[in-house]
Amino acid sequence: MTVEIRELTAYEDFKSAEQLQAVGLGFDPLDIVPYALLQSFATSGGAVVGAFSGARMIGVVMGYPGLLADGTPYHRSQRMAVLSAYRGQGIGEALKRKQADVARRYKLSLMCWTYDPLRSINANLNIHKLGATSRLYMRRYYAASTSERDAGASIDRLWVEWDLDKPLYDNHPVWNDDTITVVRDDAGWPSQPDLSVQTVDMAIQIPDDIDAIRLEKPERLAAWRDATSAAFTYYFTRGYRVVDYARNRGYLLSHDGS
Repeated sequence: MTVEIRELTAYEDFKSAEQLQAVGLGFDPLDIVPYALLQSFATSGGAVVGAFSGARMIGVVMGYPGLLADGTPYHRSQRMAVLSAYRGQGIGEALKRKQADVARRYKLSLMCWTYDPLRSINANLNIHKLGATSRLYMRRYYAASTSERDAGASIDRLWVEWDLDKPLYDNHPVWNDDTITVVRDDAGWPSQPDLSVQTVDMAIQIPDDIDAIRLEKPERLAAWRDATSAAFTYYFTRGYRVVDYARNRGYLLSHDGS
């Protein structure tokens, strides 16, 4: 399958991006970023990038310029959606990388966004593949979501920072065999967070599929949320930063952020 990744400029494409948010993420109409705002993003220093299979839009990512509290300019990646039939084929990564190209064109060297830290697929893309890092856990960042996968739930988020000046790299941070896992899977349930670790590196494990847990055992999902949020929050305040993610091992946190 040939996929074209390009910036959106036409009214019809912006309208398609509206519909894709509803189909790809199951959002309520009131939570969809409308075409007029998407057009404003695209013409005001932001980015709206689509993935196309032939004439059909199968993915979209959108963002806009912003300022951090200290005045640092950055590109805020607001939302990405890929149709379910096309996930797992590298489309999300291609969209993000094209979005980064647009941000660089506007002389921005930092891209930031949020995502649910319990979503292993997102963690693998954002942290492992793109090389973004995180040092901020945002408890109940969204009061509730209307998306099909999170409907009615309060949603925690990791705030991630992607240094766009950092070259693409093949050598990820090293996972040591003796890295201590401060939250680990215990027969499907999270262990109690270990808040006594003082090593340079540590790990926080997450479930492989939180959607299955949410549908079958919501109380287990709540336990994972509580345990991981406690660990992230505690260690972030003590100078640790997420630097990598590995399936079945979780997040790697390093005290020096390397």
